[in-house]
Amino acid sequence: MRARIARWMAIPAAGAIALLTLPLAPGGSTAIDARADADLPDALGMRVAALDLQSAGAMTFGPDGTLFLADSRAGRLHAVAVSDSGTNSFSAEQYIVPDIDRKIAAALGTTRDQIRFRDMAVHPRTRNVYFTVARAGDAGADAAAALVRVRGRDAVEVLDLAQIRHSSAAVPAAPSRDAKTPWGQPQWMLSVTDLAFVDGQLWVAGLSNEQFASALRRVPFPFAAPALTTVEIYHTSHDRYETAAPIDAFLPLTLNGEPMILAGYGCSPIATFRRADLIKGGHVRGRTVAELGGGNRPVDMISYMRDGQPRILIANSDRTLMRIDPADIVAAPEMTTPVSQAYEPAGVKYLPVASAGVMQLDDFDGDRVLVLRRDLETGYVHLTALQKKWL
Repeated sequence: MRARIARWMAIPAAGAIALLTLPLAPGGSTAIDARADADLPDALGMRVAALDLQSAGAMTFGPDGTLFLADSRAGRLHAVAVSDSGTNSFSAEQYIVPDIDRKIAAALGTTRDQIRFRDMAVHPRTRNVYFTVARAGDAGADAAAALVRVRGRDAVEVLDLAQIRHSSAAVPAAPSRDAKTPWGQPQWMLSVTDLAFVDGQLWVAGLSNEQFASALRRVPFPFAAPALTTVEIYHTSHDRYETAAPIDAFLPLTLNGEPMILAGYGCSPIATFRRADLIKGGHVRGRTVAELGGGNRPVDMISYMRDGQPRILIANSDRTLMRIDPADIVAAPEMTTPVSQAYEPAGVKYLPVASAGVMQLDDFDGDRVLVLRRDLETGYVHLTALQKKWL
């Protein structure tokens, strides 16, 4: 559910985006008017209008700074010109923004126990950090959604979406409002689980209304006719092939010269898909290469460079961070038999990284990975940086 620089492939820039700056309100927070100049060329199909979010979940940036985000409750995808300008004021310390949950809650006029983080993304140019946030009760009809930008330790800004340049499209083949998963969860809540922007297309993981529900969609940008491929994998904890379990987090990358998708599922197998097969459409079976252990799900994954070599970092709901070497994925045999016990890892080896409570990841700069982490002792949430040389 996240933005990752390693995901992007270049697309042509489509005209300037108007930049707007406003003074901070008392306490270092403000509601930001993110309107762009209404007279700008509309090459991306955008217009200035109200962006009414029923929910705000997965998001990712394109290389030109366009922010893509999903509103699963409304069954919509949005491309937003966030009008980001200037540079951030983050320090070189590990704790870039301590108590970020308290500061964002204050900007929203509530308390830290009343907000839920949905996703995090770093702007490709300014390195400002964006969050999709929901108020408590987010599973119900009365939940409020917000888009928040953080420029520095005491610079938290809520984007004003009343008049903002954007365009929208329907989530292709979105589940109906009354459809349920086999485990009883409303399917619409899983209609979009993660996003990535590759080769001028927005890739969208989640559940669909197809017979085989798990799907990867591709939506060209500017928004145009989408395509959909249903997917399945062998689930190493459940000992069966599954078509109803959605991809929780995925990462476009190139393995041994082949464009691929690395996909993580709940409970918690890791599989690869050839992008060429997905682009052909129809139904595609992935290649399971790892099991991270039952009772867990991958919540985010990024690629980054260390010592000139690519690395993959995975954040988990119930385990520590894990580092995987892409070369090990290339060499891994396909897994077609189950693990022998519930919490057993198998397949591609990983390095456990001693950082628990990680909720979101992003590649920040040449030296650091950005981490949104909940302190397991206090319960407070901090925005921290991990040095790549130790990962």
